[in-house]
Amino acid sequence: MSTKYADTVLRGGPVLDLTNWRPGDRATTDYLASRPQAVAIANGVITALGADAEALTGPDTEVIDLAGNTVIPGIDDGHLHFTAYAVATHAYVKMGTDVFTDLGQLPDLLTPDRIDASGWIRGHGSDPLVLGRNITANDIDNALDVNGIAGTPVVIFDWSGHALTANSIALKLAGVTKETPDPQGGVINRDAEGNPEGFLQDAAIIPLLETIPRIPVEQLLDAYRKGQADLHAMGITALTEPGMGPGATALLDGSPSVAAMQVLGDFAESGDLTLRITVLTLPVGTGDGNAGAVREQLEAGLHKVFESRGIDPTRLRIAGVKVFADGTPQNGTTWHKEPVHEMNPPGHQCGHMVLAGQSDADKVNELREIIRTVDGAGLQVAIHCIGDQTIETVIDSIAELAPNSPHRHYLIHATELWPSGCEALAEYGIGVSFNPSIISTFATQLSEARVRRTEPIGSVLRAGVLPGITSDAPVASPDWRPAVVYAVTRKHCWAGPVPQDDGEGITTLDALALLTKGAAVRDHAEDWRGTLAVGQAADLAVLEGAWPDDPEVDSLVDRPVRLTMVGGQIVHSA
Repeated sequence: MSTKYADTVLRGGPVLDLTNWRPGDRATTDYLASRPQAVAIANGVITALGADAEALTGPDTEVIDLAGNTVIPGIDDGHLHFTAYAVATHAYVKMGTDVFTDLGQLPDLLTPDRIDASGWIRGHGSDPLVLGRNITANDIDNALDVNGIAGTPVVIFDWSGHALTANSIALKLAGVTKETPDPQGGVINRDAEGNPEGFLQDAAIIPLLETIPRIPVEQLLDAYRKGQADLHAMGITALTEPGMGPGATALLDGSPSVAAMQVLGDFAESGDLTLRITVLTLPVGTGDGNAGAVREQLEAGLHKVFESRGIDPTRLRIAGVKVFADGTPQNGTTWHKEPVHEMNPPGHQCGHMVLAGQSDADKVNELREIIRTVDGAGLQVAIHCIGDQTIETVIDSIAELAPNSPHRHYLIHATELWPSGCEALAEYGIGVSFNPSIISTFATQLSEARVRRTEPIGSVLRAGVLPGITSDAPVASPDWRPAVVYAVTRKHCWAGPVPQDDGEGITTLDALALLTKGAAVRDHAEDWRGTLAVGQAADLAVLEGAWPDDPEVDSLVDRPVRLTMVGGQIVHSA
């Protein structure tokens, strides 16, 4: 085939290239009609758009008729725990709210056929709010008795990734007894006599995660293949794996370990990895984060494990370090300016950070030293922060220690971001990623004042920052379409009608830009991917029908992805 022709031409539908997108743009009928109606690809790169692309159709060019469907840049989920998502979805018992809403269902879920090769049953996705209370060890033991498999160790990970329930034999194997003290940064729920009830939170889950047998390599590789296929079917071409390493022993199900990093590298070396994955290392989990541990892992070269193997960095790379500054609202471990944690003992209802230190001042100093250490190593630091006091402290610390850093440090979640905080992000070059689908699980229970500062995507965008819209899967589904609906309508934040003066909704085109172009900027990749400009990687998806304007955004949820390409290679077709 002559080199002047394209390898592939997609034609017959609007191409949302986003090359001239500006915040506030709308997907009107006129806008869609003004878009190029074709895109040409050669050697994995966009070579032309519109009529120029049509002209590159040669005798051997593969021509794909869009039939009026819409081409969009490939979706980049900037916060998706790929390892944990893959194993939770394809190796564990599914116990999300779509299948598990009543504790009486436990015998139907914990059946003999769910015992894995290691002799354990592992479940994922339970939600105490939906169930009415936490699952206990007795609940699990009774379900096993019904099915004649008493004595089988069982662990059920809740939806948040910060808590689990273990049955009595699993607690025994992990050495969790009445005499076991609550660890710093963790809670062991107990009965009136002080005996563990089975429900463990944050750092208290570590003994279980250290006891549960690891997923065998071949099973993990199989889960990677299936999980990758899931994501491509949603139009996802890239993601950030936010936390692999030794700290993963206290995160989610413990699967994003150092060993899993090596397996992920194997997956890339074999040529089976078709996603583009950026990894953040996690030296310490959700309790006792400290600069010493961060320095230790940097000195050990944890951040260079893929580089040392010669793996293509456009396919798999490590960008920086993830840090947990605080925890989760449901566990009372987020830090706030005013008392909000009614379940906490008096004097602790403002919560706290989960870093090392005996006082708030100690914890703040530890955070500052971590930021200084990571920035000094030439790496990006991404900081989990949810409470308004934590967010303010993180922003102030980055602003002082590493303002406008070339490493593009950013906040993860930043749930209760106050108005001046949006301006500070822009002034000091700090990024932020939000999680609308997660916020939908609890935002409507907040006071009006707190709802108004919850995930202010509109204000951040207007301030000049490109915030992320991410899933945090498997905490929530990796499906980005409901998240776009939430970001546009804000209906996930309000129990009733959204007030007209809410002001934090964005347009559907804004949301698409944040899921693509904005994610590439946060990943230092905007020069070669994130839009469908000529010269950029041919990472794209074909969405059925027209991209919806704001009033029709709900229709997006049922809109399938017909085709996904990464580097010009078809990785999904339906």
